[in-house]
Amino acid sequence: MEKDRRVRDETAEELGPLLARAELLGFYRIRSVAGRFGLTVHEYTVLAELLLGRRAMTGAEVAETVGLATGGTARLLTRLEERDLIEREPDPEDGRRLLVLATTRAHEILWEDVTDTGARRIVTGVPAEWVDWFRPVAGRLLDVGVRRVQEMRDREYRDRVRRRRRRTAET
Repeated sequence: MEKDRRVRDETAEELGPLLARAELLGFYRIRSVAGRFGLTVHEYTVLAELLLGRRAMTGAEVAETVGLATGGTARLLTRLEERDLIEREPDPEDGRRLLVLATTRAHEILWEDVTDTGARRIVTGVPAEWVDWFRPVAGRLLDVGVRRVQEMRDREYRDRVRRRRRRTAET
């Protein structure tokens, strides 16, 4: 039991820098693909989220995804709409809201680059039993990553609320 914990602790220590490097490389990849298509990182992020999520998003969800305020999000969506990469349509459940969807053109242009993760190169030459082992590990990594992002967003939201309350109390 103690040995298992020690091995897990040592593995976590070694994985930390590797995962941080993977996150950094992911950012470089996003920046490179976005630049190739004349998009900002925020624009690419919205399009990738729409394409990979295969669902419409509200403006508020878009704002949360990229961390922009309402005005910045509206300008970003306008730019994407002008390039025929998104369309906005009324929410059937709430006519006051608009839903944002990726267009067919966005899918045609970006799908291959958004989904080209190099997975084939990663598993080429790897024994099948390793791939079978890696699949759940990769799922766990993604689950932890999603939770980390949500925790960061929650912390940012709490900080914004605190600052707003402080400003209100000062006036």
